[in-house]
Amino acid sequence: MKLFSKFSLKATAGFSFCVVASIISSNEKAFANDCETLFGDNPSSINNACYITPKTYKIRVYEMGLCTADPLAGTTINSSDEVVTDNTITDSSCTPSFQSSTGSLVNLGGNATQTLTGTNIRPPVGSYPYAYIKIKNTFGLKGTYQINNQTFYSSNNGSPVAEGSYDEFDEDLMDFSNGKTCSGSPELAGAEVFTSAPTGTMKAVLAQVSGGNLGTYTADSSCGSSTHLYGTFAPTNPVVITSDTQGLEVTFSITKRGMTVFPDGSGGMSGFGGGPFSPSFSTF
Repeated sequence: MKLFSKFSLKATAGFSFCVVASIISSNEKAFANDCETLFGDNPSSINNACYITPKTYKIRVYEMGLCTADPLAGTTINSSDEVVTDNTITDSSCTPSFQSSTGSLVNLGGNATQTLTGTNIRPPVGSYPYAYIKIKNTFGLKGTYQINNQTFYSSNNGSPVAEGSYDEFDEDLMDFSNGKTCSGSPELAGAEVFTSAPTGTMKAVLAQVSGGNLGTYTADSSCGSSTHLYGTFAPTNPVVITSDTQGLEVTFSITKRGMTVFPDGSGGMSGFGGGPFSPSFSTF
C-alpha cells in the first residue's frame, strides 16, 4: 500500500502546477544509506549515520522549474565518492514553473492535503533533463527511531528524548557535513545518487540571495552566512513538455532519506538531523 500526501494545484483549464509529497511503502526498494538496510528493524546498536522517514519535513519553496543544462555542472561526485564544487550557479538555461516571492511553506510528511501557494508558469515546449528548486535553508523536522526496543523521539533541538518531550525542531543547514554548525572542513555542497525510486542525481549548494527570494542566487564559498539552498535534480528520464501538456506533477520523496540519525559512538544515537528529498516528474 502507498500513502500519499497531496499538495494539489490542478486547475480545470490552462497550465497548472501540482506538487505531490510521497510517502512510499516499505515494499519499495530501499536507498542504500537508510537505517533499515544498514542495521535492520529495531537494531541492537548502530555505528554509522543513516536515513529514516521523518514524520514532519517542512520546507519553504520560493521557485521551481526546468532546465536544458545543469545549473550545478561544477558540483560533482569524484572517484573517491567526495562532493567537489566550484561554488557556481549557472541557470541561464532554466525556466520557472512555480514562483512565490515570500515562499510557500509545505510539509512533505504525513497525510494532510496542503496547497502550494504562488504563481504557476507554463514552461516552453521542449525536453528538460534537469530541474531546479530554490528554498530556504531551514528545515522543520520531527521523527522517531528505535534501538534495542527503546524508541527515541526528537526534541525541540534535535536531541533524542523520551516521548513526553517529543517535538519538532528547526535545522538551519550551514554545512553539509555538520548540519547547523560549521566544521573545520565545511562542505558547502551536497550530492546524492538515488538508485531507488525516484531515481536520479540530486545536487545542492548553500547560497545567498540578492534582489529578494526570487533574485540572484550566489553559491557560498565560506561557511556560516547561508540563507538559502539551490538544488537540482537530473531524473533518469527527461521531462518533456509538448503543446498538448496541460500540467506538470512533481512528487517529492522523503521515504528512508528525509531525516538523519547520528550515532553516539557507543551503539546508541546522539541526535536527529536533516536528510535529502528527491523529486520525480510526470506530465498531464
